[in-house]
Amino acid sequence: MLLEPLFIPYLKEDEKIIWTGQPKRGVQLRDADMLLIPMSIILVGFSLILNYTLLYYESPFTLKIIGVMLALASVYMCILRFFLSARKRARTFYCITNKRVLLKNERKKLNLKTLPLKNIERLDLTEEKDGSGFIILGNTNPLYPWLLGGFYFVQEALPGLAMLPNVKEVYDILYSLVKINITPSLLNELNKEDQKDWN
Repeated sequence: MLLEPLFIPYLKEDEKIIWTGQPKRGVQLRDADMLLIPMSIILVGFSLILNYTLLYYESPFTLKIIGVMLALASVYMCILRFFLSARKRARTFYCITNKRVLLKNERKKLNLKTLPLKNIERLDLTEEKDGSGFIILGNTNPLYPWLLGGFYFVQEALPGLAMLPNVKEVYDILYSLVKINITPSLLNELNKEDQKDWN
């Protein structure tokens, strides 16, 4: 699928598309699921026992509501989150231009986020064994993709590209665009500053 036409209306003057892509599609298991799946199974068992006990002993209505809410949370943790994450990724598109990174999400209404390349101070790469991974743009904890399962708990509060199939290739493109070109004049200025510090 050609993704360039999705971003052409949002390009500025003298801006060229260098790369477009999309997160991996379908239901995906992540590193954080090593902890979350067993915990969610325990939560399902606990909520079933709790709801049975609350119904058997004719507990107050407020406790029954808490039991139902716990059961719904356990169903979400065990099953629904995989399908909701897959649906969200199917509607997410990424674009790298010579000036910006664009993140487009087509939900009920269009959600477009842009980050100028000059504002990216740091790139964090997390690569999985299959070559997929995450790129976090900016100063954040590099454990977020592992702990938070690639932004699905924080609803994209972290600026980044999640679950890219060819993450190293995209990282190299971004790195080449973000890095500062050291010109002879810049090198002379840096040398002058060093000499001042020594004096």
